[in-house]
Amino acid sequence: MTSTFQHLVYADENPDVAEHFGRDSSEDLHSHFNRHGRSEMRGMQFGDFMRLEAVMLSDQGDVYLAGWADRRVIDNFRVSIEIGYMRHELGEPEFYWYHRSDVAEVIGDTECPSGFICVAKAQSVIPHSKLRVYVGGYLVYQENALRLKSPSKFLNEALGACAVLADRPIGSTLPQAQGLYPAFAGVWRRVLDKMTFLNAFSHQKMEKAKQSVIITIYRRADMLLIQLSALAKELIETGTEVIVVGNDLQGADMLIEQLGAFCQIHPIDLSVWLCSGNSGFSAGNNFGASKARGEILVFMNPDIFPHEHDDGSTAKNFFAKDPGNALHGALLYYGDGLLMHSGMYTTSDVVIDAASGYRNEVLRVEHFGKGLSHHIDDLDTSAVLQAVHDRKILVSAALWKIRNSVFQKVGGLPEDYIFAYYEDADFCLQLLNGGYDIVLDSTSRWLHMEGVGKEMAPAVRSFMWLNRAHYTQRYCNDKLVVDAETDLTLI
Repeated sequence: MTSTFQHLVYADENPDVAEHFGRDSSEDLHSHFNRHGRSEMRGMQFGDFMRLEAVMLSDQGDVYLAGWADRRVIDNFRVSIEIGYMRHELGEPEFYWYHRSDVAEVIGDTECPSGFICVAKAQSVIPHSKLRVYVGGYLVYQENALRLKSPSKFLNEALGACAVLADRPIGSTLPQAQGLYPAFAGVWRRVLDKMTFLNAFSHQKMEKAKQSVIITIYRRADMLLIQLSALAKELIETGTEVIVVGNDLQGADMLIEQLGAFCQIHPIDLSVWLCSGNSGFSAGNNFGASKARGEILVFMNPDIFPHEHDDGSTAKNFFAKDPGNALHGALLYYGDGLLMHSGMYTTSDVVIDAASGYRNEVLRVEHFGKGLSHHIDDLDTSAVLQAVHDRKILVSAALWKIRNSVFQKVGGLPEDYIFAYYEDADFCLQLLNGGYDIVLDSTSRWLHMEGVGKEMAPAVRSFMWLNRAHYTQRYCNDKLVVDAETDLTLI
């Protein structure tokens, strides 16, 4: 096969080059094509090799871009965003690539990742009527009436869009998660900084509370009155106040009315604080702790209950015990009475992606004895606690008891985990590494109606994925991580 560069065709299709070199200058035209023709996409329709499928901006300068490109053709991925008269440049390292089978089938490349996602932050944004996005100097997106999202809306929608990665095996997306996490964490911090809390209800009967129960609720408070009814007698007898923190709470007006009536029948100390949005598990509980009058804190999920055959001793004994300088947890059971939680530990899984040659370890938080046939009514717990004996364990924040002074000294729950998940394991590891103890109160047995009313939306799957990547980076070399061989004997 012989090959000939068609310099006349190149000249006819690129009159600017022909004017400079001359239409008949074959060597100069060929040299120009080799040096500039490909990068300038001469003779090609740019849209046939690259598509920008999603563009989002927040009024704080957060940027989300997603789409695909044939990187064999577009090897110089320079992206510019023009917001009004301000131009912002994005570099290749800010784009995270992944395999897309739908694109691969069309362009014929099954080896090079073609899909991309970018989350970045512009230094300054001056709202203006126009938005333009350029790739390699080519205009690929234009919006004449610019719509800027609030940071919270941007965060939720960008997280939802990233489910395309979060739903894949973690081995193939861990690098993308660890790369994207810092940008998302920055958005999350800006969202938190705008949160406000309002005292919507207060019913105080005691001058001073001995301890404080903190219940952080997201959106639905369906089980709160049932939970308070089950605990009211013990709360009063142990001098315990209740602080409810409502994140993005629906039906708040009706709930306040119901709680007012409830406190006329059950004179418990109760205050309700409503957040202007969803501050997440950590920030919500940390705020509750900042309002606590008791030296001892009890963190309790809104779906924790004494079991049906309990005579009140479970709550009374748990509330009455002094945790000292340790963190206390409890045995938690599913609604059917089978064991859910008797402590936790962190272990690692080896994850691989053969297509990219990637191999690494990712951390996993595991519960001792989860799903064992041990029932909440069984008297003998020795089999359940056998694996826990003499181990440094973690305990679920679904039910914690700790002195406020210790809680604050450790720094409270870490707020850099987006919304929820992994923050309680992180706190436990910080606590243990700080020389404090964690105690599992095996005499305290509670039902945990985990998952009731929860929807595993795309955004939720994404922030769980990002939080796991963040937890892995922070603790991958921690001495308390259990090796894989030991993990097999503990599950």
